Amino acid sequence: MTNSTDELKPVTMWENKAAKGHALCAEPIFRDHIEGTQALRDRQAAYLDSLPSDPPEVIRAALKLMHPNSESYPDGIEEALHLSHALEALVKDGDLDEDGFNRDAALYVADRVVMAMHRATRQLDRIGDILGNPGRIERDRAT
Repeated sequence: MTNSTDELKPVTMWENKAAKGHALCAEPIFRDHIEGTQALRDRQAAYLDSLPSDPPEVIRAALKLMHPNSESYPDGIEEALHLSHALEALVKDGDLDEDGFNRDAALYVADRVVMAMHRATRQLDRIGDILGNPGRIERDRAT
């Protein structure tokens, strides 16, 4: 007969690391983590519930994001394209090693390109969520 304490093993640092440190943290910290995670899960569920699931409405919603106000591209794409040409000219023609107007302009344009691309990727992510929603609903029903 083996001693029951011989079978008990403590959580290793590797196991705790795999659990993002929550296996061995203090109970209030663990509860805060659970509550915060549940709030995020609830927000995601509300977002997914807000997406259209009827195929014609899915198509309409995706097209609306792809061509806002009858534009050719999702929000941010065209701006980033134009700004990237300006940035290219500044980098090719400007002296960017020293402080000055050219360097400030290049940094400003680069920052605007980044912001425009973030807007564009958010729109593309939403388009992907909308187009994938009917399939997600079907998968969720199957599980």
